[in-house]
Amino acid sequence: MTASELSTLPQHMVLPARLSDINSDYMTQLLQARGLLEQDNTVVTMDESGVGMTAGYFSDIKKIHCHFKNPTDCPSHFVAKAWPDFEMLPGEAISDMFIKDIKGYMLPEDQFFPRPKVLLADFDESSRHYGLIMADVDQFGTQKVHEHELNLDEVLQMIPGLVECAVSWEGCDQGDRATTLAEFGVSHWSSAENLALYKEIMPAGAKLFDKTLSLETSDLTDGISWQAHFGTGVSELFTNKLDAHFAQIDPAAGATCTLSHGDLRGDNLFFCPKSPENPHGWLTIDFQLMFKGPVPSDLAYLMSSGSVLPEVYAAENRNRILKTFYDEFMRKTERYPDYTFAQFESEFAAMCTVMFIYYVGMGGAIWRAAAFENAQPGRIELGSEPFTTDDLTPDELRKRMWWRKTICNNRVLMSDLNLIPLWQSMPDNLSGTGEWVELPPHLNAP
Repeated sequence: MTASELSTLPQHMVLPARLSDINSDYMTQLLQARGLLEQDNTVVTMDESGVGMTAGYFSDIKKIHCHFKNPTDCPSHFVAKAWPDFEMLPGEAISDMFIKDIKGYMLPEDQFFPRPKVLLADFDESSRHYGLIMADVDQFGTQKVHEHELNLDEVLQMIPGLVECAVSWEGCDQGDRATTLAEFGVSHWSSAENLALYKEIMPAGAKLFDKTLSLETSDLTDGISWQAHFGTGVSELFTNKLDAHFAQIDPAAGATCTLSHGDLRGDNLFFCPKSPENPHGWLTIDFQLMFKGPVPSDLAYLMSSGSVLPEVYAAENRNRILKTFYDEFMRKTERYPDYTFAQFESEFAAMCTVMFIYYVGMGGAIWRAAAFENAQPGRIELGSEPFTTDDLTPDELRKRMWWRKTICNNRVLMSDLNLIPLWQSMPDNLSGTGEWVELPPHLNAP
């Protein structure tokens, strides 16, 4: 049987509507249906806990430790995902993400990223019931949560596996690979449909995020005002330039194309002992943001996140990483033998903005909740009442730690790669920009 047939919903079961539906009875039925748990045995209790600090933005996720009625060799540690209670995007967008995530686990192992074993990966789009249950890699690997960023050696270790995936899907804007990805709902990052989503939602968060970045008193910016540093509101500027910025990565204009993970950061990465089953020594999860894009897309995303140490994105080591990746790719590519390092660098610069787009667009709900409802960790900067870090929960403090690391990284990259002058030279989007959310009165006060 194929991986898809082994992980689709057993006939006598229903898909979970919410994460709470995945309980002891549910796990008993599923494990028995998979032939892992004896028919006279049951899951009597489950220990449940959360996962990494930024997980759960587009789905609700929990770790499960099953306790059984009788001794058994059945696996007992899993991670489960279902539809989110807090929807940061329109339902259709979340549905598209969930479908891509599920189908990402079904791709052949020799054509995609190394992934955990999956127990359930199925969905019913009409009812918005989605279920994804997989092995908990924490039992044999180390998750690169954002308290423990990747160092230079770890990023270099990932390059052979990243290159293998890039080569496997190179040229996927054409032919059978393009057909397969279209069936998955995977579009190109520069496609009109993808840019339409972000042109619609980014204006709802751009000015609020710019306000946050402008504050020298905020620990999120390490005391450096982006407004003073760059001389402009970067979020608002970039929102107006999306069409022109991403026109340069269109394959029709000569850009390379491969399949991108779309969210390759620490929470989605595990380092494991190397073995025949895992020759690269790392695994990744969460494929809900998969897209087609230039060859350095995943590298650019990782390198622009809070998941790497400052030593990694500092210019000297960043250049070393880029050259290592490029040389490895050129040794293996068949589709792009004339690919120059200059084009590779240009495509890297274009794609290292994707994380920032997620902060402005998908994060817009967070910045609005902070500014208008005194909710979410950004209420310290945007709330109408005075808040300090003493008012935040541990989870909120961890989120802010991740934000701070990413924000500092992005400031360095945007400066080093001269992105602000580039955007200022580009024409504005001609259409499709959503409604701008203006600052509330308390944030306009002198």
